[in-house]
Amino acid sequence: MVNNIIIGVQYNCISTASFLYGVYKMLSIKLAEEIVAQTMLRLHHNINVISPNGVILASGDKERIDLIHEGAMEVVKTGMPFLIDETLSKEFQNCKPGINMPIKFHDKTIGVIGITGNPNDLNEIANLVQLTTEMMVHQVLTESESEWQRKNGDFIFKALIEDEPNQGILTERIHKLPFPLKEPFQIILLKHDGNHSSNNLSINLENILYKQPILYGQMELNEYYICLSGDAVKNLNSILNQLTKLRKKLEIHMGIGPEVHTIEELPYGYNGAKMALAFSQEVQQDTFFEEIEVYTLLKNKDDLDVKKFLSKTLFDISEKLLNTLEAFFESDLQINLCADRLQIHRHTLTYRLNKIHELTGYHPQNFKDAFVLKLALMLSKQR
Repeated sequence: MVNNIIIGVQYNCISTASFLYGVYKMLSIKLAEEIVAQTMLRLHHNINVISPNGVILASGDKERIDLIHEGAMEVVKTGMPFLIDETLSKEFQNCKPGINMPIKFHDKTIGVIGITGNPNDLNEIANLVQLTTEMMVHQVLTESESEWQRKNGDFIFKALIEDEPNQGILTERIHKLPFPLKEPFQIILLKHDGNHSSNNLSINLENILYKQPILYGQMELNEYYICLSGDAVKNLNSILNQLTKLRKKLEIHMGIGPEVHTIEELPYGYNGAKMALAFSQEVQQDTFFEEIEVYTLLKNKDDLDVKKFLSKTLFDISEKLLNTLEAFFESDLQINLCADRLQIHRHTLTYRLNKIHELTGYHPQNFKDAFVLKLALMLSKQR
């Protein structure tokens, strides 16, 4: 079972750093050329960027590209800078005087940067060149890592909400996550309807969900998913509070699916979140699946029986009485609490409830009748 394999994943099974190092053992030629171009703009010295196996990937001296730099191989071997003077340059193949320094990423040497010139004159700038180079490399590879992890997360989530995922590939992908994927699970779906850039929403989501055991990403053009796992489910209210603040800045609707306790139940959790999201767009408020679970049992809201049910139940009800009925349900059928909510006298409230009974044949203070009226309200909102 996929479930058993996933639950057993530990943080140390594969670190993000070691995985990324496996993907980027060597610098790309494009990145090497960019390092050379940007560095030589500020220096009056030739710059070489060399791969871990000693091949010069990029250089201000184009004739040196693709040659083997034996001095750089010494740097890779020791992990330390290597100074080459006139004498040493004759002993090492394709080497000129200068300083060669390791380019490190997550404490791994992924390349070498060399500055051509008298090594005694380069001491002051060598460390700065090395630092600048590593900053450029870190930015590019970290962005690549984030992009890969985002795509990996999207793949995993879409596979999990399918009824029959490819378990072999899925398990391999899950082991490359930077956190264990553990039960329980809960899915939140967001719909972005505003004029703001969707990139703003993505950045805000990343800031809220950063470093938590949560899969999140984009499903469709304006639809985003958040899949909480393990301890993150316990923090649901805190996450929802932050998302609610975000909603004040961006026009988004939110549907919260039911909590599920196995991998196999995730399709159910996703469908529940999707139904809740659809309802939230209708009523213009965040919706939990539990709030509409009874409604979902009626698969076709446009069915003739549903239309007849609504016409005979709420047909003669005024807007004021509908609002009263809704407030009464939100107050758990408590007269005093509802009267305070509506800021009316309890006798006025009782009169309105009796009026609803007179018009519909259902009395809101009777549990069975209240259930029918509540269902009618939900169906009318959705329609």
